[in-house]
Amino acid sequence: MQITEMLLTNPTARPGTKIVPKGLVIHWTANEKKGADAVANRNYFNKPTTEASAHYIVDDRQIIRCLPETEMGYHVGAKSYKPEALKQLSSYPNNCTIGIEMCVNADGDFWTMYKRTVELAADILRRYSWSVDKLWRHFDITGKNCPAYFVMDDKAKQYIGLTATQAWDKFKTDVKAALNPNPQPVQKVVDKVSIEINGKLLAVTGYLQDGVSWLPIRAVAEAVGGKVGWCASTKQVTVNGHDLTETIEAGVSFAPARELAAALGLQVEWDGARKTVMLKSCDTK
Repeated sequence: MQITEMLLTNPTARPGTKIVPKGLVIHWTANEKKGADAVANRNYFNKPTTEASAHYIVDDRQIIRCLPETEMGYHVGAKSYKPEALKQLSSYPNNCTIGIEMCVNADGDFWTMYKRTVELAADILRRYSWSVDKLWRHFDITGKNCPAYFVMDDKAKQYIGLTATQAWDKFKTDVKAALNPNPQPVQKVVDKVSIEINGKLLAVTGYLQDGVSWLPIRAVAEAVGGKVGWCASTKQVTVNGHDLTETIEAGVSFAPARELAAALGLQVEWDGARKTVMLKSCDTK
């Protein structure tokens, strides 16, 4: 995992106060405009008038370190804090937490950024011998709607295709999987789901697990002329150049329906009565 160091020099955002971290806080930049990538957000933190900062900023191209993990950042300051944060962290949680900002710029790839954040979070937890119970949303500490797609259902469905609770649970599960890349296989009860593309039923099926539909990557991609590849650096299957969250079942690679649809430029709907994932070209009404 490559990290680009661009430490802040703005003293109003980087006080230089030493800390002993007790937890890892996940944020989003809340800037969905084009160009609002990691460098742009780092440069915003470095403006003399800015009194906010985080240790890391992640986009779809890189991870930028703005502060050493042993220095305090201004990422969870508030007039009041939730009781559990006061109990487990401190009366001023900035002085004992590491902050990660997730970029959501319109010209970036959300899922690539998401995977980089999962990898970074797992790396930090591993180095401090922490488990996922040390992960906090900004919301968990101050009540702020941050990251919005882990707090608000409408944003969660827009970005991840799940409810906010499910999305946050997914993130923690993904980080836990990255912490333990070779867990013992556990048999889970799953339901098969049919796959329909532009009204045509495929011969293959996917499966439904924990509220997420998983589809066979190659079969779906090739049905619409998508390009399936292999990224040697990330050791991941790619579709049209996009990394996907994948799992392998009986030698077949599967990905979440919404991730796969986004990589293929397809719309996705769920027919619960028929247990069918319906994929449609964007120009098909």
